[in-house]
Amino acid sequence: MPEQTETKTEMQSPGVSVAIPHLKTEQMIEVDRAMIEDYGIELIQMMENAGRGLARLVTDRFLDGSPTGKRVAVLAGRGGNGGGALVAARRLSGWGAAVDVVTTRTAEEYAGVPKHQLEIVGKLPIQRLTAEALESGEHDYAV
Repeated sequence: MPEQTETKTEMQSPGVSVAIPHLKTEQMIEVDRAMIEDYGIELIQMMENAGRGLARLVTDRFLDGSPTGKRVAVLAGRGGNGGGALVAARRLSGWGAAVDVVTTRTAEEYAGVPKHQLEIVGKLPIQRLTAEALESGEHDYAV
C-alpha cells in the first residue's frame, strides 16, 4: 500500500476547521490496484461501499438524520466517483428521499461500473436528467 501523503486540506465548517489527510492521484490509483489485484475486492464492491458511506454522511450531516420526505439532487459524472454518487442516490431513494440525478453526460457516454450503476438507477423512481438539459431550460428544475 502506498504511504499516505503529508499534504492536508483544511475543511471549513461552521465552527470547525479540520485538516483532512488525503492521497495524491497516483497513490489512489495504487490503492485501487492493490484492492483489486492483491485483495480481490472488485471495483463494484468499492463503489457500493463508498456510495453507502456517502449516503450515510449526507443523511447525518445535511438531512437531520433522516432522508424520509427530503428532496435531494445528486450530480453524477461518468467516472468512479460518479458511480459512487449513483449508489448514494439509490440508497437515499430507498431510505425515503425524493431523489433527482443530474448526469454530466448522456447515458450512452457512461461505461463500465458507472454505466451499470446508472442502469440500476434507471429502474427506480428517481428522476434522471442531464446537466445539458438543465442548462438549455429543457427541464423546469428548481432547487
